[in-house]
Amino acid sequence: MAKQTAELSVLGDYSFDEKTINIHPNDGYDLGLMTLSHVVRIFAGCTPEQFADGSGANVFGTLYLKNECRIGTVEMSLKTAEKLGKARKVRLVLVPGDDSYGKLLLQPL
Repeated sequence: MAKQTAELSVLGDYSFDEKTINIHPNDGYDLGLMTLSHVVRIFAGCTPEQFADGSGANVFGTLYLKNECRIGTVEMSLKTAEKLGKARKVRLVLVPGDDSYGKLLLQPL
């Protein structure tokens, strides 16, 4: 069953690589996440249909829950932010994957 966050502000930065997404632990709780890091398949810049069937472009990466990240903010690489059309707000949607890794959609709003 899919879980999603509330609307999050995007913070794109050169210091992050394409395989790193940071959110505050309170936002991670919305996704049902309790531990500090989770390996996921990150889908950015694809349609919900491509996400649902797994055919969209994706990378294996890590979703980190960090207290240093402000509540209501998602930190990502500039490259990932550009794939979203430089959207200022996104929603994260997490779905358990067919394998042992979840699928994370960065959905522009």
